[in-house]
Amino acid sequence: MTDKTAPAQICRDLEPGECRRFLEAEGRDDCAVLDVRTPEEYRGGHLQGASNLDFFRPDFPGSLAGLDRKKKYVVYCRKGTRGARTMELMRQQGFSHVTNIRGGYDRWVSEGHPVE
Repeated sequence: MTDKTAPAQICRDLEPGECRRFLEAEGRDDCAVLDVRTPEEYRGGHLQGASNLDFFRPDFPGSLAGLDRKKKYVVYCRKGTRGARTMELMRQQGFSHVTNIRGGYDRWVSEGHPVE
């Protein structure tokens, strides 16, 4: 007998191009983009529509806890490490769908994907 009350968790890394196609298919209403870099990094450029949650803030895990666990999220940092750690924290907190951009913002930009 399986437990049908717990949603399946999808936590994965995607290449920037795959992630862009995912975001275009999902739309901004169904998927939130979280930039987990510092505010200074964020001001230097970020993905369109991204919200900034600084990974280094002491209250970062609590900031994640206040988000909607049923929504789909794409997370990223500069190179991918903070994004991967964020994805793991979110998985531990019960988020059902989290995608980390492999290579982070730097790789996204180097491949020519749009930024603000």
